[in-house]
Amino acid sequence: YADAGDRLGLPKFSRAHLYSLAVVPWLMHQPHYRTGTFQEDMLTNLRNVVLPTGVYGVPLSICARSRVHAVFTALVVIPCAAFIGAWWRKWHGIEGSAAACFERSLLAPTDWFQLWRLNCRLASMTALATKSADFELEDKWTFIRTCMEKDIPVTPVMDFPVTLIAKDVLEEGGMGIHVLKNVLHGGRWILQEKLDNCDAVKRLLPENCPLSTMRVLTGSKGALASLGADAGGSSKAVSLASVWRAGRKGASTDHSCVMVNVPNGRASDVLGTASTSAHWYARGWKSFGMPVSTADGSISAHPDTGLELRGQRLPGAAAAAALCERAHDTLMPGVPLAGWDVAFCPPKKDGGEPELVLLEANLSCNFFRGSIAWEEYSTFLDQHFAAIDEWRRRQ
Repeated sequence: YADAGDRLGLPKFSRAHLYSLAVVPWLMHQPHYRTGTFQEDMLTNLRNVVLPTGVYGVPLSICARSRVHAVFTALVVIPCAAFIGAWWRKWHGIEGSAAACFERSLLAPTDWFQLWRLNCRLASMTALATKSADFELEDKWTFIRTCMEKDIPVTPVMDFPVTLIAKDVLEEGGMGIHVLKNVLHGGRWILQEKLDNCDAVKRLLPENCPLSTMRVLTGSKGALASLGADAGGSSKAVSLASVWRAGRKGASTDHSCVMVNVPNGRASDVLGTASTSAHWYARGWKSFGMPVSTADGSISAHPDTGLELRGQRLPGAAAAAALCERAHDTLMPGVPLAGWDVAFCPPKKDGGEPELVLLEANLSCNFFRGSIAWEEYSTFLDQHFAAIDEWRRRQ
C-alpha cells in the first residue's frame, strides 16, 4: 500500500479505494463484527440493492455469492457498469466528458454506492484488526443503554409493559398475534413511543409524514493508535457530511424520502439541494422506466408539496452535527466512521430549539449523496488503510 502512490501515480483516495476493493476476496471469509463473516454481511445488506438498468433490477447480493463472483464483479461488472453509466450520463447532459466520468468511476468514485461499500470495508477491517468493543454499539439495545449511561440524548425506552401483545383485527388462527417481550425484562424487543417531528420540521413536509431524521456522518482517528499508527494530530471526531431525509407523504418511515444536503452542516442550518436513490432499490420489473443514473442535487423542491427546500433553514442542524461529534468521541472512539440518525423533536419549552435525540448509529454507513469534506475524508481513509496494510503484513 505504501508504495502504490509512487509506483502507480495514485492519489491517496484512489489508493484507498482500489486497495480495499482488491482485498474483498480475502475479507469475505473473515469474521465480521455484526454477522458471521463479511460475505454474510454482504449477502444480507445487498439483497435489496440493485444495479440500475432502467429495465430489470437484479439484487447485487449475487456479487457476493462466492470469491469468484467477487473477482468477476471487480474485474468485469464494475468496469462495464462504469463505461455504460459514463456514456448514459454524457448523453443525458449530466457529464461533460464520458471519458472523465469513466475514469472517475473506476479510480476515484463519488457515487453513494461505491462510497458506502468502501466505508463498509473500512469498518470490517478495522474491527477485525483492533477487536474493539466499540463495534458492539451496532446493537441497538447496547447503543441505547450506553447512551443513557454516558448522558447522550437518545430515544426513550418504555419500562412497561413487560410483554406487549399485538393482534390483527381480522386475522384468525393465531397468525395475527405478535408477542413482544420487553428488552428491559429479558426479551428482544425495544418498546418505544412514537416520536414526532417538531413544528420547524413539519412546516417543510407534507401532511401525514413520517419522523424525518438527519444523517450525520462523523469520522474519528481513535482506532489508529490500536493499529500502531500515529493519528498525526487530534483524534477528535469531525463531521464529514450532513443530510436531512425529508419523508414522503403517507410513508411509515423516512426510508421513503428525498435526501436534502446540508452543505455546511458543521456551522449552518441552511438546506441545499436534494437527491434520491430510489432507482437503486427498485428490484425486478420495478426498475422498468427508471433512470440509470441521476445527478447529485437534482431536486430542489419537495415532490409532494412543491415547497422549495433549497435555502430553507432547519433549526438545530449544526447543533446535531456537534452532538454527533461528541457522541462519537464519548461512545465509540475506536470506530473510524459512524452514521448517526438524529430526530428533531418538539422543544421541551415553548419557543425553544428542537430537542435533538439520537435514534441509532450505523457503523457501515453511507453519505446519502450529501456533500463530503473530501480532503479530510481522503486523508482519513489513507491513514487507516496504510495502518491496516501494515497490520496485515505483521500477521
